[in-house]
Amino acid sequence: MARRPLRTLATAALALACLIAPAPTYGGAVIVEEDVIIGTEIPAGPPEDQPVDDTSDPNDAITIVVTAGGDVTLGSTDSQRRVGVSFDSVIDRNGYDWPFSGVADCLNSDDLTLVNFEGTLTESNDKQEKLFNFKGPADYAGILALASVEAVNLANNHAYDYGQAGFEDTMAALDASGIAYCAKGRTAVFTAKGVKIGLVGNTFPYVNGKRDIHATVKELRDEGCAIVVASFHWGSEYEAGFSAEQRSIGRAAIDAGADVVVGHHPHIVQGVELYKGKYILYSLGNFVFGGNTDPDDRDSYLARLTFTVRGGAAEPALFEMVPIRLTELDKGTDFRPVPAIGSEAERIRDRVLKRSYKIEEIALASIQ
Repeated sequence: MARRPLRTLATAALALACLIAPAPTYGGAVIVEEDVIIGTEIPAGPPEDQPVDDTSDPNDAITIVVTAGGDVTLGSTDSQRRVGVSFDSVIDRNGYDWPFSGVADCLNSDDLTLVNFEGTLTESNDKQEKLFNFKGPADYAGILALASVEAVNLANNHAYDYGQAGFEDTMAALDASGIAYCAKGRTAVFTAKGVKIGLVGNTFPYVNGKRDIHATVKELRDEGCAIVVASFHWGSEYEAGFSAEQRSIGRAAIDAGADVVVGHHPHIVQGVELYKGKYILYSLGNFVFGGNTDPDDRDSYLARLTFTVRGGAAEPALFEMVPIRLTELDKGTDFRPVPAIGSEAERIRDRVLKRSYKIEEIALASIQ
C-alpha cells in the first residue's frame, strides 16, 4: 500500500481547532490561550499619541508546562520495512495521527513537548557501518507536528545513521514542519506565552564522566531564556540503575544552571534524582519507538514539568509522572503508547521510585 501523504489542510484545521478549544486544565494549572472568536470585531486600540498606562506587574507569575518524553523513532531499519508489522506499514494503514493519538490529551494540554528523536528523516542511502540504522521519509516530520510535539533532541547515537546528508535532511524536514531541535553543538530556543525556553543536547562520548555546559547555559540566559532544559543521551542500554557517570554529568548540568535534566538511551525507565532542588530524570524509556516491533519491556513515562516564571526567572519545576505503556497489545506493537491506569500506573511509578535518589514520592499526573 502506498504511504499516506501528509494532508496540510487537515493539519491547519487541527491547529485552528486547538486555538479555539476551551482552556485545558492540568494538576490545578490552567493553560490559558488568548483567543478571538472567529467573526467578531477586534476593537481598535487607543490613538498612537495617547499614552497607555502599563499596570502589569513584572513579578506576575506565568505558568509553563513542559512535557518530556523518551526515545522516538519514526521509521525503521531496512529489514523491518519488508515486513507487514513495521512502523511504516502501521502508518500506511492508520495514518499520520495514529502513533501519538493515545496520549493526545497530555501533549495537547502543555506549552512545550520535547522528545529524543532517534533516527533520520531522509532518502539517503549513505548507510553507516553499525548494527541498527533508522530512517523514515521527510514527511514523517508531520507526525510530530500533528501530535503537538514542538521540539526534539538530535544529540544521540542515531542522528548520523545515514551520514552527514541524512542529518542535514532530518534538520530540513524538521524545519519545514516547524519543529525546534537541539543537537550536539546546537542549541534551540522555543517561546511559549512570551517565555523563552532554552534547549541544549549532548551525547557520547563523555570525557572522564564530564560535560561542561556552563558556557552554553550562559549563552541561553543571555538570550533571555527563563528556563533551560538539558537533554542527555547517556548510560547503558537496558540497565535499570543509572551510572556514576550519568550522575556526575547530570549534577554538573544543574551546577551549570540547567533547570532540569532529561535523560534517554537506556530504552527502559531509570530513577530520578532531586539535586539542589532540581530534577534529573535519568531515563524516561522508549516512547513511540519504530525500531522495535515486539518490545520486551513496555513500561515508560512522560514527565510533566510545571514551571512558575516570575520576573524572567523560573522557580524549580513541579514534577509529575504520566506512566505509559508502549502499546495496548500484549504481543507485538502498534506503535501507539497509551496511559497506564490503576495498579499498572502505580507499578510503573514504584519501579522508577525504587531506583531514585532523595525522592520519597512521585506524584501521578491527572490529565483531563
